[in-house]
Amino acid sequence: MKKGLIIFSLFILFNHRMYSQITVDEFNREKATLLIKKLNLQKDISELKSGIDSLNILIPESEQQIIECFRELYILKYGDELGQRVAYSQIWKGMTESMMKDSWGEPDKIDKNVENWGVFTQWYYGEVIFFFKDGKLIDWEEGPEGKSDDSEYYLNKRK
Repeated sequence: MKKGLIIFSLFILFNHRMYSQITVDEFNREKATLLIKKLNLQKDISELKSGIDSLNILIPESEQQIIECFRELYILKYGDELGQRVAYSQIWKGMTESMMKDSWGEPDKIDKNVENWGVFTQWYYGEVIFFFKDGKLIDWEEGPEGKSDDSEYYLNKRK
């Protein structure tokens, strides 16, 4: 028991001496070094925040440029009238599956039925289901009640 107490006391004494070797001047130098590092980090943070703010200003302009590029692409791909419709996410009966994918992106789910009288597919976008026959849109249903939208155009609420 006494032997353990002596070893513990020596351990505490040795560690105390090891950590108490720093002088006041060394402490002040270390403190000054850390303060300089802190100021440099604060300056870096400020510069990064400023950079983020500058980039955030560019986002709306970049998004508009992307929209314009896609509009031009769809006009080249489908012609002026249909390309404009696809670019503005309009949906109409008779549009192709390719137009639908360009307009609204990949569907959440696709069901496909092949019958003797044609290929029927259902594309699911959230609560909206689009029905295609042989690759052409023939109808759609909206919402949990399955209401059909009888208007010719349907604007994309998903984007």
